[in-house]
Amino acid sequence: MTLQLLREWPPGYGGVERVAHELACHWQQQGQPAAVFSLAAQPVALSELDPLPAPYQRVPLPRLALGRLLLPLPSVPLWRLLRSHEPLHAHLPCPGVLLLLLLARVMQPRRRLSVHWHAFLQTEITPSGLLVGLYQQLALLVVKQIPLVITTSPVLVAELMRRGCRRARLRTLPCCLDAGLEKAALALPPRPDTPATLADPLRVLFIGRLDSYKRVDLLLGALIPLQAPWRLDVVGDGPRRHQFEQLAQGLPVQFWGRLDEAGKLGRLAAAQVLVLPSDRSNEAFGIVQLEAMAAGIPAVAFHLPRSGMAWVSHLPGLAWSGAPADLGQLLLRLATESPWRAALGRQARRRYQQLFARKVWQRRLQGLGP
Repeated sequence: MTLQLLREWPPGYGGVERVAHELACHWQQQGQPAAVFSLAAQPVALSELDPLPAPYQRVPLPRLALGRLLLPLPSVPLWRLLRSHEPLHAHLPCPGVLLLLLLARVMQPRRRLSVHWHAFLQTEITPSGLLVGLYQQLALLVVKQIPLVITTSPVLVAELMRRGCRRARLRTLPCCLDAGLEKAALALPPRPDTPATLADPLRVLFIGRLDSYKRVDLLLGALIPLQAPWRLDVVGDGPRRHQFEQLAQGLPVQFWGRLDEAGKLGRLAAAQVLVLPSDRSNEAFGIVQLEAMAAGIPAVAFHLPRSGMAWVSHLPGLAWSGAPADLGQLLLRLATESPWRAALGRQARRRYQQLFARKVWQRRLQGLGP
């Protein structure tokens, strides 16, 4: 059996839990039982319907919540996790996961351990920011000693090497889509290259958790002065939803909340461009970018240090600065230069098929498992 440890409860809706979900499903399909231990699972999460089938074992770990910090509590599942001789694959960033990874090393020194490094956290000169920076430095010290470190893009590999990790221990494994969603998205027809009119405005899509660093407010700030008709669909939920809805009052914006996979596919089919306006390295790889690219629409993301977002959706025909200040001008071009927009959609799907398709992901995964 292969064990995974992460903060989130898979399959969920975010990148980390979807990665853990796909790994567990793959190992199960290969005849290798898999179990996932989660710190974040609580009764309300356990009672929610899963967006995707989870054919593997999921184990909630009792924990103490201090704000966003989750610390594991003594329990039978925790003892099982730490005393097991089975391979353990831990997903970072999460201080609680790092603590358990260290305990697993101490209690079973010969155990096969591996790490999935999902993102570099952005630090600020505040008390909480200093703690985040301290955690990240400790995490890097631990990761340097792990035989196998998987990350999601060449950008993060380069940054880990710059921080002292040995190249021979690093592997790149981009995220992937669920097989059903991939098939449905690739089956969507190409978008028409008609220019934006009042009857058919530029259809912009955002998918993600409505939290501070997702920066839906920044996207609205780029759209409001746009000298072309537009509409924005916002898919997702989160603590900042009410604030974003207040900002969007009177604007052509529809908040859909959290949708199932079929509902999300409908929004992808209607969209002409997806924008991931995160402005912090906490967002290092947007699975929603893959969803858009498979659906045949360009995905726009900012060029940020220590983030692979711009690498994920890079297109040869999309030459722009990648700076938030230039997002409005880019959206105006997409609205008014419809043949260019259609060509970008074809390039996006082609890039998805070449780099991120499930068959490519499966080939890369071979030999990487813990």
